[in-house]
Amino acid sequence: MAMKRQILICGASRGLGLGLVQAFLDAGWQVHAVVRELRPASPLDGLRARHPDDLRVITCDINDRAASCTIETALHGRRLDCALFNAGVYGPGHQDPRQAEDDEIGQLFLANAVAPIRLAQQLAEHVIEGGVIAFMSSQMASLHLARAADMPLYGASKAALNSLLRSWQMQLPQLPWSLLALHPGWVRTDMGGGDAPLSVEQSARGLREVLLAQLGQRTCAFLDYQGQALPW
Repeated sequence: MAMKRQILICGASRGLGLGLVQAFLDAGWQVHAVVRELRPASPLDGLRARHPDDLRVITCDINDRAASCTIETALHGRRLDCALFNAGVYGPGHQDPRQAEDDEIGQLFLANAVAPIRLAQQLAEHVIEGGVIAFMSSQMASLHLARAADMPLYGASKAALNSLLRSWQMQLPQLPWSLLALHPGWVRTDMGGGDAPLSVEQSARGLREVLLAQLGQRTCAFLDYQGQALPW
C-alpha cells in the first residue's frame, strides 16, 4: 500500500487553516496540524476524532524559536510533501502607523513575516525534493497592486513576508521545492468579515488545487487561490 502524502499546516485551529485541514483530509492526505492549543470539543478536536489515522495535532507557538524542535519530534522522521504556514494576525485595529506602539508592530511583523519564514527554513530539510513550501500572504502584499490603503500595517507585514520569501529564493543556488506566497481571496472568516464573497470551503479547495499543481515544479511564485499569478 502506497504511503499517503503528508502536509504540515500551521495555524489550523479555525477559519481558513481549519478549512485547509478538512480539504486535505478529503483528498486522502495525512495532515499534521499545528495549533497553539487544542481545545476539547473544538472543531479540530472533532476532526481528529473522525480521522484518527490521518490527522495528528501538534501544539506549539510558531512564534517561539523552539517550535521547530517540537514539530520535528512530532513528525517522527516523516517527510512532508507540503508545508503550509497559515498563521497570522491582523495587528492593531486602528492600522495607523502614527498610533502604533512598538510592541504592536514588533508582534505583527514577527507573527506575519519573520516567524513563518524562520520556521520554514528550520523545517525545510523535512520537505521532499519537488515538494511545496507555502505561506499565506495577501494581495495587499503586492506593491504593484497597492491595495493595502485601508490596512497599511497588515499589508506591510505581508509585503515583508513576500520580501523574505524572495530573499530566501535568491540565497538558494537552485530550488529543491516550490516556494509560494498565496492569496486566499476575500474569505468569510473572523478577519475577512461576513461580507466576503468566498466561503472557507471554496478558498481552501482552491488553495489545495494550487498546491497540488505546484508539486514537482520547483518555482517561486505569488499565486491566488485560483492559481493566477499576482505581481510582487
